[in-house]
Amino acid sequence: IRNPPVLMLVGALALSVPSAVADPVARPSGALRLLGGLFAAGGLAVAGAGVAAFRRQRTTVDPRYPERATTLVDEGVYRWTRNPMYVGFVSVAAGAAVALGSPLALLGPGLLTVYLDRVQIPAEERALRARFGAPFESYVRTVHRWLGRS
Repeated sequence: IRNPPVLMLVGALALSVPSAVADPVARPSGALRLLGGLFAAGGLAVAGAGVAAFRRQRTTVDPRYPERATTLVDEGVYRWTRNPMYVGFVSVAAGAAVALGSPLALLGPGLLTVYLDRVQIPAEERALRARFGAPFESYVRTVHRWLGRS
């Protein structure tokens, strides 16, 4: 997969705004803007923690080339999610949709989640399995793809 996932996030956001504008039941409010902003800020923090962990281990952050990974990162935020950057992206997109006050705006984060879960992450996991073998398999059995530990 050679599509930068950050572009998929931009696409999700770009889909959410016109969806909200066209949504006859959209009801943005101060409370929803605050809640959405908090959700988006949390997403940025989680994604940033993922990037920082990769940088500390001096391995590639570029998801287009997972075969270039030099280290299997399983510390910090990676103890709770195998994909903190993607959890963060989805949280940012969902936060924006909540802030827009529109059920239709959730289409963007929904499609982003499906793309990441069905296309991007499986391709990365194949490369990581080939690169790290048994340690990666052990990690997969311990930490969930999105959130949580086994």
